[in-house]
This record gives sequence, C-alpha cells and structure tokens, in this order.
Amino acid sequence: MKRRLRISFNLFVAAALGLLFSGCIDPVEPEFAFREGLVYIDALIASSPGASYVNISESAEVFGLNDVVNVNGARVSFVNVQTSEEVLLNEDEDGYIPPMEFAASTGESWRLSVVFPDGREYESLPETVLSSVPIDGLRADYDPELVFSEEFNRIVPGHRISVGFDDPAGQENYYFWRYRTFEDLIYCAICFDGILRDGGCTTNTPEQSAIREAYYSYGCIGPCWRIRYADNIAIFSDQFSDGNAVSSLPIADILLYNNENIVIEVQQFAISPSAYEYLRALKDLIDNNSGLNAPLPAVLVGNLFNPEDPDEFVLGRFTAASAATEQLFIERIFIQEPQLEERIIGLFEDDRVMDPPTVTNTPCEESRFRTAVRPAAWED
Repeated sequence: MKRRLRISFNLFVAAALGLLFSGCIDPVEPEFAFREGLVYIDALIASSPGASYVNISESAEVFGLNDVVNVNGARVSFVNVQTSEEVLLNEDEDGYIPPMEFAASTGESWRLSVVFPDGREYESLPETVLSSVPIDGLRADYDPELVFSEEFNRIVPGHRISVGFDDPAGQENYYFWRYRTFEDLIYCAICFDGILRDGGCTTNTPEQSAIREAYYSYGCIGPCWRIRYADNIAIFSDQFSDGNAVSSLPIADILLYNNENIVIEVQQFAISPSAYEYLRALKDLIDNNSGLNAPLPAVLVGNLFNPEDPDEFVLGRFTAASAATEQLFIERIFIQEPQLEERIIGLFEDDRVMDPPTVTNTPCEESRFRTAVRPAAWED
C-alpha cells in the first residue's frame, strides 16, 4: 500500500525561487538564485507501514530553460541513531521507498543518508519519532460552492474535511495532516490511438487509425480503486489550545472530480517544533500569501547538508513522525452538481480492431495511484 504527500520540487522551487525574481521581495542572500545543481530532498520516516518515502530532485537547464529533474540511481537509506541499523530504500516510479512492512517506532531517532550516482553525499540531522495523538472524529461536509479552483478557474463543489482530537496538556504539540482518497475505478486502461496488447498500449498505424475508434477502454479484472493524494499542507500548533479538545478543524478540501463514492484516509502526524516551523514557512510560500514568517534561507534550508561541502545549500527536509490514521466513507452518487472531470464514455474493441484475440479488461496493477486492496471503510 503506497502512501505519500509529496511536496513537489517543481511547486516548491517555483514558489520559493520565483519570489527571488518577482521583485516583490529582495533576495536575502544571492546564493539562492536559481542555478543548476540545486538539490531538493523531501523525506519522511513514519510509524505506519507504507508511509515513509524519500523524494530527490535537482535543478537543471533543459533546452535552455530552468527545470527540475528527479534524481535516479541514488543510494538512499534510513539509519537508526541508537542501533546503527540501516534500512535501504528501493527506487520506484517517483521516488524511493523502504520495504513495505517497514515502520519506525515511537522514541527512535533516525537520520537520512543519500549518495548520488556521481558520489555526492547528503545527510540529515537526527530526528526522533514522537508519540501520536489519536483522531477523535473525522467528518466531511458538502458545499456546492466549496472553493475557488485555479485549475478550473471557477468556484467548484466538494467536501470540506475536518478532524477532532484531544490535545495532551502541559506540552507543546505540533500536528501535520495528509490524506488520500479511494474511488471506484471503472476502466483500468484507456488506449488513445491504439489498443491494449501484452499489458501495454500499442500505437495504431495510419491505416489502423482510419478505421479504429480514437480510443478504447478496458475494464478492471476484479475490484480496483483509484488513489488521489493531498495537494496542500495542513498543520496546527496547540499554542492557544494546550490541553483542550479540538473539534471540527478543517484540514482538506476534496473537490468533486466525479460523482463516485469515495473513502478518505487521513493521517495525523505528531511532528517536532522545527518540522512545524519549516512546514509553516513552506506553506506560506506555496500559498503565496503575504505572511512570510521566516527569512527566505530558513524557508529553503531544513536539516539536510553535504558533509563534504558545508557551504552547499541543500533544500528540503527529513522529518520523523508518528501517525494516527482514520478512514471515512463519503457517499457522492446522489450529488446534483455535475462532476468536474470530463466523463469518459466506454468504447470497447470491435471487429474493426482486426487483431485477435479481443481484449476487454485488464488486471488492477498495484501502484501509487491504484490498488485492488479494499479500503477498510468502503461500503457497497
């Protein structure tokens, strides 16, 4: 079961470094001008199996334009500070993950070790896994005018997700939420200008394109759920609510991409004060509001460094966190507002394909974005 809120490097650098060129604020230090070789590492080690990950990117000039690229082929590991145990991570389609059964334990301290293919090394300061606080109430409230969406350039419908919890008294507590949603997947493959053969979409010849449909759809063999991930940063400090019960705290907006029923899974993380300050500053950058509460270098640089070059700025952060997890089923099939995504009409192979045997469905392949594992809160 794959996991992850990823603070995308494209979004991060566009928000952070874009400020340097906008003229809205002055650069705090000239070293932060966009250049090739800026390294960004977004890493989380968590107490839930399947929740830990490392994402590594680097700025580069591509066809004369500033861009960012994923770093492939690195040696990435979590190192237990107390026991020296090393957990190697495997590379997947968009990052690095430990074995799926891996989970850190409360009280353990870990650090991150990264070795690039060219030999460059990066490490983090140690982070300790704090005790999580249970979720006491998860709710979804539908609003036909939920939020303005830049993607759709209008006010869109959806559900506002809120949580409740009892904040432990007499200590500073910092919270970070992420979520993912599960929805029925009707088609496990859609091939445009081609057909599905041997597990992949082939491309039509010009002669085939003249007689075949523009696309063909293929159902799923067995149940299958599409997974979507959070695209926001939700954090909270108990500075003004120490020891109190917190209720109906909004943490996410789930847009009505389609009218399928969904399950939302929320993870509530306990994080360190430094992790909270980093995420708060990053959230301000990404939200592009006027409340930059930290100098720009503090926003860009977390707890990562190059042991061979102390002058190199390493963007991003390694965070250790324990999580409390809850799921909620949300019925959406009776909502009257039209869905936001264009509805795909099923088109199935027919005699014009002329490439027997006919294929009508395909397996639900496990990935970050789909699963055949039924969510615990799913209702038929």
